[in-house]
Amino acid sequence: MASHYQAALLVASPSYPNSIAWSNENLVAIASGHIITILNPALHAGPRGLITLHPDKPFPIGVVDKEDLLSPCLMPTSLSRDVRPCARSISWSQPGFASNSGCLLAVCTTGGHVKLYRAPFCEFTAEWIEVVDISELLFKHLESTEFGEHNASEFHQKQGSTGCTTGRGCAEELEESLSSKGSGRRKRKTLGKRDGANEEFVELSYCSKKAKLRDKGGRLAASNTATPNKVIEVESGTFVVNDQSLPSRVKGRSSLNGENNSFPLITAKQYASRSALLSSLVVAWSPVVTLCGSKCAILAVGAKSGNISFWKICTPQFYTVEHDGVPADAILIGLLQAHSAWITAISWGVATSSCLKSQLAVATGSCDGSVKIWLGDVQRLVQSTEATNRSFSLLTEVTNATSAPVSTISLIVQAQSQDKIILAIGRGSGSLETWIYCLSSNKIQCAGISEAHDQVVTGLAWAFDGHCLYSCSQDNSVRSWTLHGSRQRQVPFPSNFPGIKNSTNLSQVSDQCFGLALAPGELMVAVVRSLETNLLNQMYQARTQRAVVEFFWTGGQLLEPLEKNVSCGSKPSELSKRELQCWECNILWSLKNFENGDKLPVLWDTIAALLVLKKLAPTFVRDLLSKWISSWFPEKQESGYMEKTLLHVQNMLSVISSRRIHLLNIISRRLMPRKEKAEVPKWEQHNFSDKTYVEGETELWHNFLVNSERELTERLVASTFTTVLSRAALSPDSFSVDTSWFPIGVAQMEQWVAINSKVVHNQLKVLGSKFKELGTRIDSVCEYSKSEVCSFCTGPVQFKSPDVASCEGRKVEGGEVESHKLSRCAVSMKLCSITEPMWFCCCCNRWINKLAPQAIFTMPSSPLDVNCGCGSFDLDEVCLPLCPFCGILLQRSMPEFLLSVCPV
Repeated sequence: MASHYQAALLVASPSYPNSIAWSNENLVAIASGHIITILNPALHAGPRGLITLHPDKPFPIGVVDKEDLLSPCLMPTSLSRDVRPCARSISWSQPGFASNSGCLLAVCTTGGHVKLYRAPFCEFTAEWIEVVDISELLFKHLESTEFGEHNASEFHQKQGSTGCTTGRGCAEELEESLSSKGSGRRKRKTLGKRDGANEEFVELSYCSKKAKLRDKGGRLAASNTATPNKVIEVESGTFVVNDQSLPSRVKGRSSLNGENNSFPLITAKQYASRSALLSSLVVAWSPVVTLCGSKCAILAVGAKSGNISFWKICTPQFYTVEHDGVPADAILIGLLQAHSAWITAISWGVATSSCLKSQLAVATGSCDGSVKIWLGDVQRLVQSTEATNRSFSLLTEVTNATSAPVSTISLIVQAQSQDKIILAIGRGSGSLETWIYCLSSNKIQCAGISEAHDQVVTGLAWAFDGHCLYSCSQDNSVRSWTLHGSRQRQVPFPSNFPGIKNSTNLSQVSDQCFGLALAPGELMVAVVRSLETNLLNQMYQARTQRAVVEFFWTGGQLLEPLEKNVSCGSKPSELSKRELQCWECNILWSLKNFENGDKLPVLWDTIAALLVLKKLAPTFVRDLLSKWISSWFPEKQESGYMEKTLLHVQNMLSVISSRRIHLLNIISRRLMPRKEKAEVPKWEQHNFSDKTYVEGETELWHNFLVNSERELTERLVASTFTTVLSRAALSPDSFSVDTSWFPIGVAQMEQWVAINSKVVHNQLKVLGSKFKELGTRIDSVCEYSKSEVCSFCTGPVQFKSPDVASCEGRKVEGGEVESHKLSRCAVSMKLCSITEPMWFCCCCNRWINKLAPQAIFTMPSSPLDVNCGCGSFDLDEVCLPLCPFCGILLQRSMPEFLLSVCPV
């Protein structure tokens, strides 16, 4: 196995396939036992986020007769001894669905409960915050529909004939608490009596084994989940706990949340059916779907019943880091009976063809071995507000029921072949299958079936637009495969890369592999393994080191079978010509992939690889970047000279898209950093122009950075000016002040144009000169205030820079003038507030108080360009928390001891 780049130890071991997930905002989540660990791959030994799972309260689905307790359908419930919940499945949403524009994490536990969590950006804790309980919403829906049972009226009649009565309250209210470590012994505590009657309430403490509650007829009550501190009304008879008896009789009443509940009497099959509907097994988020400006994602939840419930979660109406005032609403829009057995795997993709509109493709796998592909109508899904099965249609049944259950699947639609759906299937037998479905011809073919592993396949991930597949197994192996045409072949896993950090080799003590996940740039893969505790130091390691996450480089991955006469570098510090070619091809693919404006630029793995390669082969990195930039100008045939390429780009900035400029700015700051001058503050380093601190190529990149940031500022100012003039041309009744975006800082932008009048576009000065014609009307269409005062001393502040400012200060003792350094918003150029939390860019270290509209990040060229025309912003569109100079996701600046995101 290859040497890992870095490793992070975990305090608990995973137990299920796909126990690791890598978000598109560069966070890694690992489901290990009762804890989900969230870490930053850039700081794997730094702060971490946690989700601690607690036992959930059972749903009151009903009770069954004593005679039905030994029914075959109830045996799994009767024999269940799960005490502590364990994470079974996790899945990240795309960025933009949390109230701070981050990702939501869906967690499914072994108890069958599904919940959504967000980062604690305003709570300042390590524990992540629950935002939605999907299982609770599903129960309410199923309860309102009588669990889909057609003869529901008969159940009510049977319930009435048994004499089930409404429970009565207990003498005193109890506060529920659950200790994760119990002694496993039962305690009986008298809580009170009712009106002198010979009836008393008892409390049973939490046991290490699960308590089965039965009523006076021996009926099994509630659900198949243990509940702490149950309060049961006791008379005479027998109360059964783990096959032990108490001299009492239970009437079948229990207090949940301090309220009394009565359960309907149902048959054993009905109990098993309802329990299966509520017992979730797997969760999976869809890609973002957009219709008429509305963005949403679909969460698929697979259950033991073979049903899949689909939940629509829309992006928030606005984003904030000040408070969590934007609730996340989940709407049930579909229930699909996909299989007749347990749903064990779900994977999403976006499929299009010449005859079809963009549709969501979802592949589902079951424990009976069957695999199916479904198509979801995007328009129906986005517009749907109620549960229906009309939004999805069966596309094809890939495999029928077999003896080998499906453990994991991975679906991808290649960007170059939008009408082909490629599906990889991993099974419990260790076999790996690859299938290709053509939408235009409605035909499916097998690309390969192999006994890839000796044990259960626990992870699959497509990379490099479906040309490479990574698989891992419980036999502790990780393998890579390529897809050439319609044939699947195994290729060597990349094992040689310079700059490997020296860390403890854990390959000798690792036991099983429970999943893998690719970085957003797909140049690195993370693998989670459990550790064999018997091989660890029993005093110092075995107690705290139960699993490990290892990060491996995949940028040198061969995408075709290795020829016999091709050799790799003999030393870790060497790379062969063939390996360098692989790195060049894969890095270029990753960079071009981020040119898509819909994909959030997360270049952490790309920049990390380029930094190592720059030390080893600076000419290789220079030629690679030159080739990438030259591909933007097909008419310019020459490439290879970085100096000429950068000069050409500076002259063509007005016709380059904002996304490409953002990528170049990130590379300029992170890959070609300037030497900082000690006496110059950090926030002014980007304005420091002493060329003695920049030499050679770094000077070229710095000059480009200055010009590119001025170009982006011009685009922002031009669009703001045009928006103000467009509003002024309309009547006051034709627009509402209460919109998603309102122009502010117009006076400061006007001053910036005046200061840089010699270098800015002439059209920008023409737009600014029109403000004088508006007179006092300008205050009704935008915020226009030239005067600014210091927040510390109320001294006047003059506009000199769009990033920083200094007040004129006030006199103190001794006659000296005390001045304060202030920051300006990178979007509005106004002074930032010192009391309200602000957005922060971890790349350029700028602060932002007013978010920019989405249009500023998707401009194909400058709005001042003659061919483009100067357009205004759509005031009703949601403002995105993205840096206008780097394009990366903004965040709230967190203390060093708390987890934060590092996209670059």
